[in-house]
Amino acid sequence: MAAIAVMTALTGCGGGDSVDAAGERTTARAAEKAAKDELTVDAVRGDVRSAAKAAGIGRLSLPDMSKAGSPCRVLGVLRTEDAPKREVVDSVSVVLKARGWGRMERMSAEDGGQAWHLEKNGWDMFLGAGKFPEGAGIVFDASGKACGVPMPSRPAASETAPPERPVLP
Repeated sequence: MAAIAVMTALTGCGGGDSVDAAGERTTARAAEKAAKDELTVDAVRGDVRSAAKAAGIGRLSLPDMSKAGSPCRVLGVLRTEDAPKREVVDSVSVVLKARGWGRMERMSAEDGGQAWHLEKNGWDMFLGAGKFPEGAGIVFDASGKACGVPMPSRPAASETAPPERPVLP
């Protein structure tokens, strides 16, 4: 009888609850991980603030892009008197890397400027530094698909599709 109890405990037979509980725990962990990995606008704004602080120059402007109809976009402009030096831009990129922004790809930039493309948890960021028509500085332009805010819903198909042809009897 003891052998049957041990075999039942080892195989999980006779107590289906343990399998369901493990499955629920796995699902709960996956949902928790997904929520933890989802990047919010506030988190991206925090990354931009930290990177701008590391630059040690200029004044950061972070307008609220949700008012412009872009709830999953962060635009930051660090204005400077002159084009930022390479050391300043390097300090910005070190902070962004430390905060999880990876896959940093250098992009071609006009007028001797510097530009990179970065990624983090479904977000893309363009980081540009140099002289722009609006002045000199560093631009952070990030956008994501999931950002912790409800996205506008699509209209129902009945609202966008042409009416069906009538069917003759």
